[in-house]
Amino acid sequence: MKLTWTFVFIVLLLAPLNSFAQTDTSFLKRTVTALDRYTDVNPVEKVHLHLNKINYTPGDTIWFKAYTVAGQSHGLSAISNILHVELLTDKDSMVSKIAIPLSSGIGWGDFAIPVLLKTSNYHVRAYTSWMRNFAPDYFFDQSILISDIQPLVQVKKEKAAADPDVQFFPEGGSLINGLRTKVAIKAINSHGMGEDVNGTIVDNDGTEVAVFSTQHLGMGVFALIPQPGKTYKAKINRKDGRQFTVNLPKAQDDGFAIAVNNSAADTISVRVASSPKLFEVKKGAKYYMVAQTGGEVYFAAGFTLSAQSFITKIDKKRFPTGIVQFTLFAENGEPLNQRIAFIQHNDELKLSIESSKATYASREMVNMNLKATSADSKPVAGSFSVSVINQDFVDANPTAENGILCNLLLTSDIKGYIEQPNYYFTNTNDKTSADLDLLMLTQGYHRFEWKQVLNNIYPELNYDPEAVLSVSGFVKTFGGKPVPNGKIMIYNTKGGWFKLDTTSSENGRFTFKGLITDPDTTLKYVIQARTAADKKKLDISLDTAVAFKSWKNISFNQLENDTMGTPYQKQIKQQMKLKLDRRLISLKEVVIKESKAPLSGNVFPDQTVMIPKEPNGQTLSQYLSTRLRGVIFKNGLPYSTRANRVMNIILDGMVIDPLYFQSLNLTEIEGVEILRTTGQRDFATGLGNVLVLTHRKYNGKAPLQFTPDVITYRSNGLYKSRVFYAPKYDAGKENVQTLDLRTAIYWKPDIVTDKDGNATLSFYNADTKGTYRIVIEGVDVSGNLGRQVYTYMVQ
Repeated sequence: MKLTWTFVFIVLLLAPLNSFAQTDTSFLKRTVTALDRYTDVNPVEKVHLHLNKINYTPGDTIWFKAYTVAGQSHGLSAISNILHVELLTDKDSMVSKIAIPLSSGIGWGDFAIPVLLKTSNYHVRAYTSWMRNFAPDYFFDQSILISDIQPLVQVKKEKAAADPDVQFFPEGGSLINGLRTKVAIKAINSHGMGEDVNGTIVDNDGTEVAVFSTQHLGMGVFALIPQPGKTYKAKINRKDGRQFTVNLPKAQDDGFAIAVNNSAADTISVRVASSPKLFEVKKGAKYYMVAQTGGEVYFAAGFTLSAQSFITKIDKKRFPTGIVQFTLFAENGEPLNQRIAFIQHNDELKLSIESSKATYASREMVNMNLKATSADSKPVAGSFSVSVINQDFVDANPTAENGILCNLLLTSDIKGYIEQPNYYFTNTNDKTSADLDLLMLTQGYHRFEWKQVLNNIYPELNYDPEAVLSVSGFVKTFGGKPVPNGKIMIYNTKGGWFKLDTTSSENGRFTFKGLITDPDTTLKYVIQARTAADKKKLDISLDTAVAFKSWKNISFNQLENDTMGTPYQKQIKQQMKLKLDRRLISLKEVVIKESKAPLSGNVFPDQTVMIPKEPNGQTLSQYLSTRLRGVIFKNGLPYSTRANRVMNIILDGMVIDPLYFQSLNLTEIEGVEILRTTGQRDFATGLGNVLVLTHRKYNGKAPLQFTPDVITYRSNGLYKSRVFYAPKYDAGKENVQTLDLRTAIYWKPDIVTDKDGNATLSFYNADTKGTYRIVIEGVDVSGNLGRQVYTYMVQ
């Protein structure tokens, strides 16, 4: 229940807090009110994707369902109607991007993985336009592996691997001389993974004052009482016997230390201690403790500093499941210390699978019943998704999955990469709870800063919630200054020319809404900008062009000819090679034409390159880099070797922005022409040193007279998800000659339980034997989350 300022006063009267006592409530009232206002103005959306698995093969399909929620209660979001989903390399190069429609926060889609895509690590990212106003930590981001059936060959470790990055995190924020403080340690190797270490803490005289050893993924904790005039360092031992030292943060002479003990089942205790000098100076001063979850205050109390240290116990029932942030404030409202903890009530939805048997045969029909109930065993209606895989053929790693519970309750609210996030929600016990508290000590909370909340400083909202697909961006001078009240025009050729115009805001922002309504509709736009005084030469940047960290080439993949272990693995390998052979047969040899009729009809080019229709796993720039003469590519852009500068780029008769060139897919371009020698210029634009591109369906008619302040934009519209193919082996219709070697056995994203909490599942097993793994995820109408894993055998 949301805590109002009136309830704060009741807390002050009733809380048995040792030294906590009733004080002036004006600050607490202002704090609760300010946070309420901040949350109302800046509602947070989160998205979770249930992927049908996290390991794939070239030619496979990534199936996913999206759950978009808002608010602390995780109710299905009504803020956004469109979700953007991307498949990226581990270097953030774009492989594919789609926009899917959301209905009450729910949607689903898929990515077809090219057969020739390089086997490597990739990741799937998802976000709404509204989420781009806030930290990208809210984006869904799941690492996946695209490889052959056997795992990728691991790179051999260097003989002298670099020392891990070791950081120390005093509980509450700082080391204070004379105060006992818990210090967390986190060691990360050069690959970004936790590395276990041990060692000792010594002072500047060489005296040993503490010992430590990491206990989980490079994380550990030890206690230290720093002394005035002393400095400290850690002597760290690696498993291979090598040693190195790292300095600890310098201790402060004055301040507070706060400690949280979250190990008890029903209460959480908070200890506040002040340094001796601070206690003497601030004795009798007022301080405040505020605890909030998801932008809502659930506990607040004020106290007068009457003792150097004191402790209070708080009933965990006050807080919902999730991260709770404890903040100590001074009387003037300055936040002094902060500590986050995770409350784990285990109150998620209870999902169960009822089956008549635990063992099935190959190709046998499986009928199961899904039962969804609340934590108090009442049936619930909700939206769910179900994935079934043969985990013996997919290197399933349950702890590495970013399930709906750990994503929406944990990883979306704290900073940085979380290794094995699902570990903290699988077989929870005292050990996993202690390890989760280590994570709280070493990872930062990113939702907001208290100073901004209390001073009514809100993040700049540049992105509106998308009810329909939109085209938006900024207009600036080439010096980087925003152009307010600029005139922005957009043109489109589908179904006859149309033109829309708008004006830019004070910060140069513009938006065109509702341009695309039909699924799978590909449209090309021309965007032109002028200042209010009708001046040209402006820099137009689209949001779609800056959504990614970087653009890198995707390498062509050659499948290896290695043999594999089991007969099933060999058969799957043969199927993959058959797909590859068919794809390679359809690839046409590149033809380079000289002195032929040009594609553009303007001049006879120096060189023409025709591009095959079939994909080969390369980007446009990578493909052209080995075929164009006198052109080199730097960061994905074409440079003339003669002029040593970026070439002018024309697409279908229009001058385009280089960023747009980087976004073009290889197979959507039919041909490329080079105009680079003296006297070779494009007649329509008057430009020389030109790379001329032609879309496959371009009719050769340029509708406008284009100038450098014009860019083009291409949208594929809303994606319409394909239907998962699941064969039916009815009696007498079985094809016994073709082996069914699927690893993805079943995928259903649109399961809805009835009023009694029931739904049915029905599918056929494949020919592959082994352990079949069912993963169910979903949410009910009240925002309660659920996840369940069930296995059965196929023999």
